[in-house]
Amino acid sequence: MPRYFFHIHDGYSVLDDSHSVLDDVGLDLPDISAARTAAIELSGEILKHDAMDPLLHHISWQVEVSDSPELGGRSLFVLQFSVEE
Repeated sequence: MPRYFFHIHDGYSVLDDSHSVLDDVGLDLPDISAARTAAIELSGEILKHDAMDPLLHHISWQVEVSDSPELGGRSLFVLQFSVEE
């Protein structure tokens, strides 16, 4: 079963770990569809519980799902969130 890693970035750049929370554990999931579901659920939890987190005070942020616990792995997909006024 493949392992997926869920990295949170504040919108500056997925290549800049100074504004990122990297997932160094990951989840073993059966396929990319299960990883998409997990990423959506994670995003909902972040929005629900971590609205005061300084990372989310930026105008945009994203959840990157990767095959590596470190930056530079293969990015499988990215969920993007932004605030527009």
